[in-house]
Amino acid sequence: MFKLNRCTGVLFTLAALVGFTATSPATAKPYKAAEIYSKQTYKYGRYEIRMRVAKGSGVLSTFFTYKNGSEQPGTFWEEIDIEIFGKNNATQWQSNVIIGTNRPTTKTEGVHTTPFSMGDGYHTYVLEWTPNYIAWYVDGTQTRRITGGQFVTSLTSAQDLRFNLWAANIAEWVGPWNDNILPVYQFVNYIEYKPYVAATNSFGTGWRDDFNSFDTNRWSKANWTFGENLADFDPNNVVVKNGTLVLALTREGQTGYSGTPPVDGGTSGGSSSSAPAASITIQAESFNEVGGNVTVSGGTVGYIDAGEWFKYNNVNIPQTGTYKVEYRVASALTTAQFTLDRNGVGLGTISVPNTGGWGNYQTISHNIYLNAGVQSLAIYANSGGFNIDWLKLTKI
Repeated sequence: MFKLNRCTGVLFTLAALVGFTATSPATAKPYKAAEIYSKQTYKYGRYEIRMRVAKGSGVLSTFFTYKNGSEQPGTFWEEIDIEIFGKNNATQWQSNVIIGTNRPTTKTEGVHTTPFSMGDGYHTYVLEWTPNYIAWYVDGTQTRRITGGQFVTSLTSAQDLRFNLWAANIAEWVGPWNDNILPVYQFVNYIEYKPYVAATNSFGTGWRDDFNSFDTNRWSKANWTFGENLADFDPNNVVVKNGTLVLALTREGQTGYSGTPPVDGGTSGGSSSSAPAASITIQAESFNEVGGNVTVSGGTVGYIDAGEWFKYNNVNIPQTGTYKVEYRVASALTTAQFTLDRNGVGLGTISVPNTGGWGNYQTISHNIYLNAGVQSLAIYANSGGFNIDWLKLTKI
């Protein structure tokens, strides 16, 4: 991700130290882009963003965290990215962590493809950053997870939060630029932050900005550019209207936004008819609380005895309705059985078949009804003798 920061009166591009050149404050380019950045810095937590992105080759709609000053020589760079490409009908996005003192920096770029356009409706993007893992979700489904290793343990500094919409002159990355697409817009319904609570290995109470106004105590507007950005960041292209943050990419002299932001339909797909059903995947070993002496090994939970349980806090159910719950399980017995419960109330009980051995996994499922909202789900072993790899909830 290429960005700028103002330091001692000089504008630096975040990529300057890998061969790119910064320019002066935003005055010279024929196109104008938009960026906001938080005045406070944040560290471990859960960041949830509901937005509709811009479509068009050469365009990027983003949310990312960034340690200020990372671009300076000899400074250890720290950054986590969600970057949605406008090319290919906005069906691809990139997850990334950038670290390192040496230049070029060390990256772990992952490109992900969706079966729908992220520019045709609002979608929910979640970034979870903890001392143990970093995970990315789209519409409740985990897309990528990094557990341990340098890309997790090296991120030790508080970072600010940024949204931006811009045009890159790197065709092999974002596609060729064609200004006939202008103007294009990124619409943000809300951002919600919940701090990580180490004592409970869960996320606590934080804050939410619904963009009913532009909170100048929380956000600032960028007014700079960099060599690889075809546009200048212009504060006039940051607009709050009808409870929506609008970031605009326009021609010079045509800044701002006078339209009506598209309404968020309140579902995972917004107005996109091709969006998939709301789905949540939970890795079994990512439990927050446990009762008993279960064993975690190889990404699974095993040696589960009767009466033992493990709980997953802060599960965000996106929609009220009936969900198909699938479990990836293994057992060498025919008597294993467990209950899925919510806050101590049983939702449904399911028997685990003899799968032919402790290492032979099969998927079993049942249907339950859930209300929308954040809640705690737990697996309680009525009778033991099974292993579990993951569980997945899909609205039907």
